[in-house]
Amino acid sequence: MSQRELAAPRYTAAYVSSVEAGRRVPSTDALAHFAERLGTSAEELATGSSPDRRVRWSLELALVEARANDPALIKPTASDATAAEAARGMAPGAEATDGDVTAAEATDGDVTADSDVTADSNVATDGDVTTVEAEYRRLAGVGDDLHRARCHLGLGHLALRRDDLEAAGRAFAGAERLAAAAPAHLRAAPVAGQAECLRRQGDPRYAVFLLSRALDELAAAGLPDPEALLALHTGLALCHRDLDDEDAASNAASAALALAGPADAGAVADLHLAVAGTLLDRGDPQAAAGALLQARHARRQAALAVELAHCRLIRGRARHAAGDLDGAVRDLTGAHGGFAAAGLSGPLVDAAVELAAVYRRLDRRTEARVLLVGLRSGGPGADRVLAALAADEGDVRAAERHLRAAADGYRRRGPRRSLAAVLLALADNLEAQGRAAEAVTLMRDGLAEVERLSGDAARSG
Repeated sequence: MSQRELAAPRYTAAYVSSVEAGRRVPSTDALAHFAERLGTSAEELATGSSPDRRVRWSLELALVEARANDPALIKPTASDATAAEAARGMAPGAEATDGDVTAAEATDGDVTADSDVTADSNVATDGDVTTVEAEYRRLAGVGDDLHRARCHLGLGHLALRRDDLEAAGRAFAGAERLAAAAPAHLRAAPVAGQAECLRRQGDPRYAVFLLSRALDELAAAGLPDPEALLALHTGLALCHRDLDDEDAASNAASAALALAGPADAGAVADLHLAVAGTLLDRGDPQAAAGALLQARHARRQAALAVELAHCRLIRGRARHAAGDLDGAVRDLTGAHGGFAAAGLSGPLVDAAVELAAVYRRLDRRTEARVLLVGLRSGGPGADRVLAALAADEGDVRAAERHLRAAADGYRRRGPRRSLAAVLLALADNLEAQGRAAEAVTLMRDGLAEVERLSGDAARSG
């Protein structure tokens, strides 16, 4: 098409020539006229990229995110629940006691749940992971800065799942740079990723600072975006848990769970993706973009499934301690299911033991035993609940065996207050059997053991 044909009938060939040479900036009306003559859109003329192409890139990225979030893609290595405790040399869930029978202190590497939900069921080849990473990198070469930032976020979360914290930190930093000019709610995801790296590296305090600052920025900007708030509050819940701030952890977990959508968010995301693909094939990129946005929100929630399971475990413990047993059952059952689906055996044990303790207080003793029997090794927390169940049934000998097993577990790794509570219960058990002298000896020796643990904790701190 010649310049004269493009210009007619409203503009001149000279005007078209000056626009092409960069001497004139076309008006909105002129762009619309040229686009109509050329059979394209004014947006494509102005940006050099069509809406259809950008939506296709977004659809491709959403499909890659769906593959990346498949629990089977990467075999879980270290349990997320134990990362910070391991850095501090503590048993998982070490200080999570409620004064009666609580739970969730698991042992080291021998902690394994029922074989149907072990981590070994989630194995993929290195080639699968490499393919997903290559797709993220390819898509990071197209689109605008926010699109590219999403690709870096995807790479960061893949690295987190491999426990490659350095690679994850680099990817999240890249996402943060690309989103630097974006509104506060679009900068929250990179901050949450950086905070998770810090938490797993043993610095939850600085992670709390970053997350709290991001929340303050959202409030100051008047942008209470639910997706951003969900990511920040889940991060805060885990950090406060690692800092043994149970009240703050419970509050953050409750805030996160209030924002959480359906439990089957991954399936919802897949449905939205199918709709987006159909609309795009029918030539309706605007409607397809709307479906993709809904898919992205649902996918982000699905990607937080493990973190939300931890939030349910945190809130379930708080409800247990407060006497809200029905609420605790709901939360702990949800946590147990979330960890089982993810194949994370360590936190699965924590949730099972805590739930068994609640079942016992609700006189649902059979259900409590079934949960504990399904564990290959529930650690001292499980023995503590089993001891209480035996005592309820008047079997003081069985209670003694479980209390001694629990005490042995706490002697090795603590925590000291759990060891003290178990030794006191064991002394009461011995006294009830008429073995008062043994009880006195146990308490005398036990006091020395608790003091030794206190000294070890002070030196490691």
